[in-house]
Amino acid sequence: MKKPVILFLAAALCLGLTGCTSGQPPERAADGSSWEEGWVTVGGVVGVDTPEGMDSRENNEALAANGMYYATWSMGEAEPYINEDGEEAELYDAQIYLLLGRYRSAKEAENTLTQWKDMASLNYAIESTVQEVHNGVDFTVITYTFESETNPYARGASAFGVYGSCAVSVEFTCQEGFGEDAAQLLTRFLDHCHYATS
Repeated sequence: MKKPVILFLAAALCLGLTGCTSGQPPERAADGSSWEEGWVTVGGVVGVDTPEGMDSRENNEALAANGMYYATWSMGEAEPYINEDGEEAELYDAQIYLLLGRYRSAKEAENTLTQWKDMASLNYAIESTVQEVHNGVDFTVITYTFESETNPYARGASAFGVYGSCAVSVEFTCQEGFGEDAAQLLTRFLDHCHYATS
């Protein structure tokens, strides 16, 4: 896992999230889609119909006591990589991270989302910011490059949104030689995210 994401997850955990059980996934998503058994379910709130060419890697519910959930996907073949701390990792052409925080109210989720956006502006050289809607959820989408010379990823795109009392962040990052547009692939991924009815 790349260092900015580790820092981002650690910072998110320090925001004082409220514990909440995820429960069973619903039968239907809010957009009317049938909630499929093969979807990657994150926190019982987001169901991801993984797009073709992306592989599900990790779905971590271990943070659920803090109301925090995350899942990862990759594109391309894994290569061994040693980060700046000397730790071994697997490096892919591109990776996708979905981070979900569950709260008592939409206001708490919005406050957290503001903090996540502020963290992004400190860690990334932002090139553009646009507003988009995917499956009924409003997102702020940013594209950026990484200024750190030790980061194996060169560029990316992230989306920040609130669904009910949940804060949602999706980050797509890729290596310099990756030939596809990060923002377009993030859009495709967001279009495959479905949300549980409240």
